Amino acid sequence: MSSIVKNITENLQKLTPAQRRLADFLLKHLEEVVFMSASTLAREAKVSESTVIRFSQVLGYRGFPDLKEALRNVLMEKLDTRKRLSSYIEKKEKEHILHACIKKDKRTLDLLIDTVSISDFEAIVSTIEMANNIFIISHRSAYAVGYYLNFYLNLLGYRAFLIKGKELSYEILSSSKEGDVVIAISFPRYSIETKDLVSFAKQRNLTVVSITDDYLSPIASEASYVLTIPTDFISFIDSLTPSISVVNAIVVALSLKKANETENRLEELEKIWKRERIYWQDETRKGEEL
Repeated sequence: MSSIVKNITENLQKLTPAQRRLADFLLKHLEEVVFMSASTLAREAKVSESTVIRFSQVLGYRGFPDLKEALRNVLMEKLDTRKRLSSYIEKKEKEHILHACIKKDKRTLDLLIDTVSISDFEAIVSTIEMANNIFIISHRSAYAVGYYLNFYLNLLGYRAFLIKGKELSYEILSSSKEGDVVIAISFPRYSIETKDLVSFAKQRNLTVVSITDDYLSPIASEASYVLTIPTDFISFIDSLTPSISVVNAIVVALSLKKANETENRLEELEKIWKRERIYWQDETRKGEEL
């Protein structure tokens, strides 16, 4: 039993009925509460915001931010992949795994809507739009998110480069110049390689955009801009659904900033794709516009 769970159970008798409802919600949604503000938690648990603050103090914390930090430490302790799988097996989910996975992703997406910063998002979109070159750093499971972002930035005509592994990573970044932007993507368990490259980029006074789960993330402290995204895992697998959703929004926002250029770019690409037979076309419909 984690220290915070033990703390809650030992203090149950001291809690008011509203605080007990809050405790019950918190124990059932530990991973989600890490990403909530006091007002969001109050709404989800159907209590007042003052109840959240007082509840934190009853447990011995100065306020809700300290309680969140304790919850974050609990989450970090649960990141061992074998322990995740064992925990999932022990739960013996009653519903089908397909439905369970989709519902968990949906809950995280709902939390994303409540917690993501629109102002931070807009600032990051503007930073990417004005960049001369964009270097994307993402390793381990986050590589998929970086690849996806790199693909669409290039499709829109941006000079984006996905840095792969240690080979030439420092050499590529050392060629960067003023006006270039580094986008780092990492979630628990954070990649040391991504963190080290962010530090190197900061040493070169590059603008660093970090897409991660929390301002306490090791790639957040040296970033010029941080966009926090709630994350979760399904069994031992890291769910990338929220981060892919945010990347979709970034790409669409960039396309709308230069709508006429984007339209012309896509029209040109469609001609190239058709000529080079990039996409499958039903030969029985040859000559038809798809």
